[in-house]
Amino acid sequence: MHGDDTVISVHVSEDQRKMITDYASARGLTLSEAVRIAILEKIEDEHDVASAEKSLAKWEKGGRKTYTHEEVGRELGFI
Repeated sequence: MHGDDTVISVHVSEDQRKMITDYASARGLTLSEAVRIAILEKIEDEHDVASAEKSLAKWEKGGRKTYTHEEVGRELGFI
């Protein structure tokens, strides 16, 4: 730990502990590293989704249209 680190305690079942421990071990991580990485990646993913949804709403509000892969495929003659 570093001087400015904070310890957070998380309660998990024995099955969950084993799953997390196995995951960490398979990747050469400590239990703490595995949990920290998983939590931060989840938060970042949710932030990315919220940002994308906000951008899409702004795009559509500006009168722009979006197209599905299928619509683009038909337009280009691939379907």
